Amino acid sequence: MKTQIAAIEFGTSKIVTVIAQSGGMDRLDIIGSGTVPYDGYSDGDWNTPGQMIQRVRDSIAAAELEANSKIREIYVGVPGEYIHVRVAEAEVDLPEGVVDEAAINAVQDAAADELHIQEQGGLVMHRTPSWFIVDDGKKTMTPGGRGTKLRARTAFIIADPQFIDDVSEMIGAQNITILGFLSCSLGESLLMLSLEDRDRGALLIDVGYLNTEICVVEGDAIVYHAILPRGGGHITADLATQLRIPMRAAEQIKRGYVFSPDEFDMDSFSEVYDPSGRRMTFPREQVGKIVEESFSELADMIDMTVRNDAEPFLTKRSQVFLTGGGIALMRGAREALAARIDRPVKVSAAKSSKLNSPVYSASLGLADLVFDSIEHQDAQEERLGSRLKNLFGGRG
Repeated sequence: MKTQIAAIEFGTSKIVTVIAQSGGMDRLDIIGSGTVPYDGYSDGDWNTPGQMIQRVRDSIAAAELEANSKIREIYVGVPGEYIHVRVAEAEVDLPEGVVDEAAINAVQDAAADELHIQEQGGLVMHRTPSWFIVDDGKKTMTPGGRGTKLRARTAFIIADPQFIDDVSEMIGAQNITILGFLSCSLGESLLMLSLEDRDRGALLIDVGYLNTEICVVEGDAIVYHAILPRGGGHITADLATQLRIPMRAAEQIKRGYVFSPDEFDMDSFSEVYDPSGRRMTFPREQVGKIVEESFSELADMIDMTVRNDAEPFLTKRSQVFLTGGGIALMRGAREALAARIDRPVKVSAAKSSKLNSPVYSASLGLADLVFDSIEHQDAQEERLGSRLKNLFGGRG
C-alpha cells in the first residue's frame, strides 16, 4: 500500500512544496511539486515578510495542481539557518548485562542530560546516534549482545521557535494542518550520503543562493554544522553590479561560466539581453575576473571553516560532497572548490524520477525523511502492540 505525504521546504531563494508517494518499487515518487521564487532570509529574518503567506499559497497550489490532489496536512522542513545542532557522548552501565532498546534509549537520555537539552529552548526535532560502543568494542550503529557498559555519541537538532511560530501562522492561513517539523539538513544528509560514506564521516557542502551550509555526517547524525553568509547569489550580485546588468541576466552569465576552459572557451563571449531586448556581450576575460574573485571569497570561507572547525570530525577516508543550486551546476566549480580545500569533491544529487538536480536536494531529502519518520513510528506502534498482546496473553 502506498503512503502519500506533502512537505514544504524554505530555501534561500525558493519555496518548494512536494507531494510524494512511497511504496512498491519506488521509494520516493514525486507526483506533484510547486517551486516559487521569493526573497529568502538572512540573519534569521525573512527578507520580505509581507510576501510570505502569498508565496506559500502559490507553492502549495502549484503542487496540488500537478498532483491533482488537495493538501490538507503537511510536514514542514526547517532550513539550516533556523537549527542548532548539539552533540555529546555519554556512557551508561548495563545492570542486566544486555544491550537492548531500553539501554539504547538510556544512553541517549544521558547525552541529553549532559547537554541540558530541556533548557536549550526551541523544538527538539531529532535525536540521532553517531555510533555506539559496547565495553571496549568497535563503533557500530546496531549495538547488541551482552556487556557491562554502553557508550554513544548522540546529536540533537533543535528548531528556532521563531521559525516555528512564523511558519505555523503561514500554513494556518491556508487551513492546512502541520503534522510535524523536520530538519532539511538531516534529510538531505541521509538521502545524499551512503551508509558507507557516513560510517567514514562525510562532509556535505550545500551552496545555496544566499548562504552555504556545511555538515559533517557520521552514522545517522550531523555531528558538525555551520552556516556561512555567502552563496551563489553573491556571485550573481557581483556580476550584476560590475557589469551593470539585471540580476536575471547576471544569473544567466554565472550559470554559463566555465572555470577550466578549453581552447574554444578561452576567447568566448557571454551574451545576454536587457529588459528592452538589447543584446549585451561581455568577453570571457571581463566576466572571469568577476566570477573567480567572487568564487574565491566563497571558497576561502569554506576552506577556513573546514580546516578550523570541521577537521576534527573528519578522517583521511572522509569524502566531500557538493550540492545545492549555488555553484554545483557551474562547469568546473567542483574541481575549483576541490583545489581550494585540498580534498576531492563529488557533486551529489538524489536519484529520483523528478527533481533529480542538486537544486532540489533539500526538498527530496525532506520528503525522504518524512517517510523514514512514518516508518519508524509505525514500527514503534507495532512493537508496543506486540508487548501489550504478550502482557494480556493475546486476549481480544
